[in-house]
Amino acid sequence: MKLSLTTSLALHGALAAAFRVYDNTAYTNTSVGFGSSNINWIPNYVCIPLLAGGTLPSAEAWKTVVKQWVVYPGYPLVLDCEQLYLNDAATADQDLEWLATLQTWAADVIPAGSVIGWYGLVANTNTALYGHLRTLVANHTPTAFFPSAYTFSYSLSTWKTALTTSLAKAHAVNSSIPVIPYTWPQYHGNYSFFPVDLWSAELAYLASQNSTLAGFVIWGGKNHAVCNDACQATAGQQPWLAATRTYLASLYGQYSGTPEVAGGQLFTGL
Repeated sequence: MKLSLTTSLALHGALAAAFRVYDNTAYTNTSVGFGSSNINWIPNYVCIPLLAGGTLPSAEAWKTVVKQWVVYPGYPLVLDCEQLYLNDAATADQDLEWLATLQTWAADVIPAGSVIGWYGLVANTNTALYGHLRTLVANHTPTAFFPSAYTFSYSLSTWKTALTTSLAKAHAVNSSIPVIPYTWPQYHGNYSFFPVDLWSAELAYLASQNSTLAGFVIWGGKNHAVCNDACQATAGQQPWLAATRTYLASLYGQYSGTPEVAGGQLFTGL
């Protein structure tokens, strides 16, 4: 039995050519499916205790964490260590050294050619420190930028403006690096699921930007601080999921046979 992907995840060029929607959700009894791709992620709440005390973990400890969290070998790995954002000139040199070290150690224990990138880093790097981020980018290839495209209010225009700002920062650092923003069907703030019409409008806009984006990630459910047991139990019943699946079925032509973009993870036969 053989599963075939429409394009290879291993090559940087292929990543930029396709438009992939990654499922990084972990809501109870809920997965997105419908051609969405897998992705690996080490969350900030895992990184925080490892950096406690102002020191790096040992190489062995970090590599053990990476192997625990990389459950889809060969798919992109997103690292989330927000205390290492390059936004303070006084600590930037050390932060860069630590980011590069963690990135290198991660690459040692995942398949060669895997994409490794950092959540939120590009949008949270001070302009004066773009050189530091360029150095980090050069430390590992292939890579991608994974900025946040979370929603703070019921305003599509405000959300678009924030996304445009993140894209501009990414292109200013290195316009050749694929950009794959993180989305979330809950408000960043009160954590309620926001209206499905806004979610659908965001999805449609992201697809319309396939010439400048390599796709996007749908996140949610990992952290009980933003989705408690009651939230988890009903997350899959919220209208965002049906809307997302309808969107993906059209995007990847799952029933029509005519995809709007390449990049869907589809079974093509035995």
